[in-house]
Amino acid sequence: MPLPDDPDDEIGFVPPLHPDDRLWRHPSEMAAARRATNNPPPTDRVDVVGAPRLWTVAAASVLVGVAVTIAVLSITGTFDKGGVRTVVQQVAVDTSTDGSVPLTERIGPAIVKVDAVRADGTVTATGVVFRSDGHLLTTADTVAGATSVTVTTNDGAVLAATVVGTDSSSDLAVLDVDREGMATAVLGRVEDLRAGDDAVVVEREPGAASPGVTAGHVNAVGLRVDTTDGGTLHDMIQAALETTPATAGAVLCNEDGAVLGVVTGRRATRAATYTPTSAAIEGTTTTTGVATGMATLYATPIDYAADVAAEIIETGSAHHTWLGVLGDDLDPTTATTLGRGGAALTRVEPSGPAEVAGLQKGDVVVALDGVQTTSMSSLVVALRSHRPGDVVSVTYVRDGAQQVASVTLTDRA
Repeated sequence: MPLPDDPDDEIGFVPPLHPDDRLWRHPSEMAAARRATNNPPPTDRVDVVGAPRLWTVAAASVLVGVAVTIAVLSITGTFDKGGVRTVVQQVAVDTSTDGSVPLTERIGPAIVKVDAVRADGTVTATGVVFRSDGHLLTTADTVAGATSVTVTTNDGAVLAATVVGTDSSSDLAVLDVDREGMATAVLGRVEDLRAGDDAVVVEREPGAASPGVTAGHVNAVGLRVDTTDGGTLHDMIQAALETTPATAGAVLCNEDGAVLGVVTGRRATRAATYTPTSAAIEGTTTTTGVATGMATLYATPIDYAADVAAEIIETGSAHHTWLGVLGDDLDPTTATTLGRGGAALTRVEPSGPAEVAGLQKGDVVVALDGVQTTSMSSLVVALRSHRPGDVVSVTYVRDGAQQVASVTLTDRA
C-alpha cells in the first residue's frame, strides 16, 4: 500500500521565530536536549521563562517512592487564562524502584478519564496529564467531532476540557482543563527501550473509580502499523499484554511508572518493522514472540507525542515536514540486488520538493543526510527530525546508479 511521506496539514509554512524566542522547539531542535539528559544538570536547577531570555533558579522535583532524577521546566505567559500559569513537566533521567510504593500511586494521580460527547454517543477514553497547568494527552479519534469533553481526575473532580488541537496522523490530541498544580506523569526514556522489556498499561476504564493496571512486555519497537481505516502509524511500540486495554489513550509505562507511550485505539491490518541504522536488507528489528492468549496493542512513543503536543499547544496544530512523495518498502528481490533496503517511490508530487530536486517515480531512496533509510517508514521518521525550509541530501538509486539530490523541505499543505 502506498505510504505518504507525511500526512496532510491545512496550514501553510510560516517562518519560525528564533528558538530562544519560542515556547516550543521542533523535534530537530529537541534532539540535542534529549542527548543532554545523559549528562543531567545539577538537581537544584530549573529553567523559568518569563521576560525574554530571563532565567531563574529553583528546586528539583522528586517522584514519591521512586529514585528518579526529574528535569522540571516552568513556563509562564503565552497560555494564560487571566493570570500567570506555571508549567511543570517531569522527564525521567534515571529510574529505579524498590517496589515499596504501588505503581498506581506513582502514576495514578496523573491518569484521568476522558468523556467525549459526540453525535454517535459518549466515548470514554484515558488521558495522561503531562503538564501541571492542566494540559493532557489522549487520542485524536476520541475527541473527533466532539461537542463537549469532560475530564474526571483521580480525586473525583469532573472538569470541562477544551480541545487544544489534534493530529490525526499520530492519533494524538491535547486537552486543557482549567486547573493549576495538577499531578503530572513522569515521561520515560524511549531510546533505551528494547524488545523483551517488562511493561504495564495504566488506564481509566468506564465506571472504574481508580486506574487499572495490566502487565505485559514490549514485543517490538520501531513498527510501521497499517490500520483498518486506511491510515499508517509510524515508529510504534508493540506490547503484548494479558488483556486488551478497554480504552484508547491508555499509557504504556515501565515498571517505575514512567510513561513510554500513548496507546492508540486503531486496529492494525499488518505491521512491518524497521531500524533506521540497520544494515539489514529487510530493515527489521528484533522482536519477541506474542504468547497464545496475549493481547497486542500499539503505542506512540512518548518523546514524539510530547513534541507533537508542544507544537499543538504553541500553534494550535501539528505541522509535518513534506518531501512530496509516496512510496513502498523495497521488495526483497530488488533489495537483494542492491544489497540494502530502501523506499521505492511510487509517486512524486508535481511541483513538490522532491520533483523540484529531480527525483522521479521509480527511484529508490536509500539515505537521508547520509543516514540509511531501510524502508518507506524509516524515511518518514527521518523527516520528523527536520523542519520546513531545511535543505537535506537525498541519496537514491536510479537504473542501478546511485545519485544525490539536495531537497528543500516544505510544510505539508
